[in-house]
Amino acid sequence: MSAVQGGLREVSEQNRLTAISNLTYLPETQGRSSQVIIIVERKEDWASYFPSEDVMSAQEYLEQPLEIEAGKRVQVINLCRSYKYLGHGYYCSLLAEARGHKVIPSVRTISELTKKSLYGLALDDLGKTLDKALNNHIYSNTEGFTLTLYFGKTNLEPLQDLARQIFEIFPCPILLVEFRKSNSWRIDGIKSGVLQKLREDQEDQFANSLDSFSRKIWRVPRSPRVARYDLAILHDSQEALPPSNAKALENFIRVGKGLGIDVDLIEKKDYSRIAEYDALLIRETTSVDNHTYRFAKKAESEGLVVMDDPASILRCTNKVYLTDLLKSLNWVCRQPRFSTRNDRKTSSEWVNAWAFR
Repeated sequence: MSAVQGGLREVSEQNRLTAISNLTYLPETQGRSSQVIIIVERKEDWASYFPSEDVMSAQEYLEQPLEIEAGKRVQVINLCRSYKYLGHGYYCSLLAEARGHKVIPSVRTISELTKKSLYGLALDDLGKTLDKALNNHIYSNTEGFTLTLYFGKTNLEPLQDLARQIFEIFPCPILLVEFRKSNSWRIDGIKSGVLQKLREDQEDQFANSLDSFSRKIWRVPRSPRVARYDLAILHDSQEALPPSNAKALENFIRVGKGLGIDVDLIEKKDYSRIAEYDALLIRETTSVDNHTYRFAKKAESEGLVVMDDPASILRCTNKVYLTDLLKSLNWVCRQPRFSTRNDRKTSSEWVNAWAFR
C-alpha cells in the first residue's frame, strides 16, 4: 500500500501506519547491534503496512541464506499463515534455528501448541492467576470468550499480566487463547493466530505491539564499546533480605564493565528476554516453587551459563540432601530428625532437639 493510499484511509489506519513506520523505516543496518527479519507467507500479507527491506517471503528466506555481519544478532519474526509440520512456516523456524537466528515462534513452541496434552501442563501454574484476573471482569458473567494476544499484549488492561505470562510460556507473535468457565476459569485452548485474518482494528493493535517488541531488539547500545559477553542478573529490589544488596549489584556492573561484560539487572517480568544473554546470575532467594527455578530452567535450555543452575537449586534448597552431602564429606553435623504432622513439640522443644551441643 502506498503512502498516498494510506492518507486516504481513516484515522485508525493512519495510526497503524505510523506505528509500523517507526519499525520499518530504520537507519541503515550498519551500526545496529541487531537485525530483525519479518517473514510472511506472501508479500501481499504485508500490504496493510509500509514496505520494508526487513520483510521477506517465506520462499525467499528458505532459498536465500543471508549474509550477516560477524557478531550481529538476528531476530526472526515468523508470520507465516500456518506452522503446520513440514510446511513453509515450520521450515522457516527450523532453518532460523539452524542458522543461529533467534526466532519467534521456535520449533519447540510450534510443537507444543499442536497438542493440548503438551501445552496443558505448562499452563497449570496459571490457575490462581486466571481466577484473580477474570474476577469482576467484563467477561466474568459469560461461559467463555477468546482473547487475541499480540506479542504478549492485549488492550484489556486487567488481563495484561496474564497475557504476558502466557506469552512467556509460548512466545508466538499472535496467540488465540480460549477461556471457559465451569466452577472456575480455565484455558480451554490456545493456538497461533494468522496475520492475514486480522480485522482493521486488530491490525492497529498488532502494529503497536510489534513496534514495542521490536524496540527491545533494536535498542541503542548503552556504550560504544562492544562487550564480549552479556550477563543478566536476576534480582528483586523489594526483597527484604536479598543475597546481594544494591551496592553489591553496582559492584557487579562496575567489575563486569572492566572485564568486557555488559551486565543487565533484570526482574521477574523479563522472563521472555533470557535468550538475549550469554549468562544468568540469580541474586534472588531461590526456591523450586517460584520463578527463580523457572528462570534457571529456561536459561539452561537456551544454552546460557547459569548460577544457580536448576540442579543446584533442587539440591541446595533440600535440607535432607545437604545433610547427607555433609555426612559424605565427613563434616560434623547433627543426626537428622524427621518430623510429621502428628508431632506436637513446641517451638522451644524443637530448638532444643535440633541444637548443636
